[in-house]
Amino acid sequence: MRFVGCSLAWRPGEAGSRESCLVVLDERGSIVANSFAQDAADLAAAAGRYAEGRRGIMLGIDAPLSVPNERGTRRIERILSKVALPAYSASRKMFGGAPFAEEFLAALEGVGIEYTDYPFKRARRQSAATEVDSAATLKVLLFERDDASGPDRSAEEDLAVVLRELPEPKFRRGNKEARAASLKSAVDVLWNTPGLRLRTGNLSADLGAPENVDLSKLDITAGLSHAELDRLAALVEGTLAAYTVHRHWKGRDGSIVVGTGHEGSVLLPAPEGLQYRIAEECRASSVPYV
Repeated sequence: MRFVGCSLAWRPGEAGSRESCLVVLDERGSIVANSFAQDAADLAAAAGRYAEGRRGIMLGIDAPLSVPNERGTRRIERILSKVALPAYSASRKMFGGAPFAEEFLAALEGVGIEYTDYPFKRARRQSAATEVDSAATLKVLLFERDDASGPDRSAEEDLAVVLRELPEPKFRRGNKEARAASLKSAVDVLWNTPGLRLRTGNLSADLGAPENVDLSKLDITAGLSHAELDRLAALVEGTLAAYTVHRHWKGRDGSIVVGTGHEGSVLLPAPEGLQYRIAEECRASSVPYV
């Protein structure tokens, strides 16, 4: 099996002009490849190549894949905001037509990878794509790290309060100093995430390489250009997306799918307490979850 995370350039002004990134994990959680492309067909073709000769591929796409609402926000976005997790703000009006993610999903179908809004089976020989949220995944990892090292909390303490106190990722916004610090912190979290192996011997330490860039060997400083920081952000987001689907497939540490395909759905890593808190909000808002 291969587990691929896609940091998709999906926002207006980005699609087709800014590179998207694919990051590939093997079953052990080791990063074995990554690549960049702008065109939906090129991205889908690259994903198809990663699946060749393998016993399946799971693709986590860091973008809103189903956007039914003409205006406002999707229901799942409102659920995540109530538990202080980052969520995409998307409506069809903002795209002025079909979202780029829909074009990408159509291209993926052409290479045999189909969209699913249901927790995929923990089995090989399947090829599916699902929506994930890299910023929410990072915040969950920060929460799990904080929960393991911090003081004991009462059972009644609202997890949303704890999550709200954690820093929000600022990969794409702010000055270079703030962006570099946020990216460096994220790589530190990934480096120490169980089940994910950033240490690789066959990837390049050259950030400008067209593919197979080793995230763990890069020196992240404010001296990098905004374009280089964008490339780093895509690598980090792609790694978080790949980790999300890999974690669910392994059945380790917990995960949850919030919502259904037509209304929008997202796969999130979630330990037991956070699963319960998200489920509470889903039930109160009549939003499906699994």
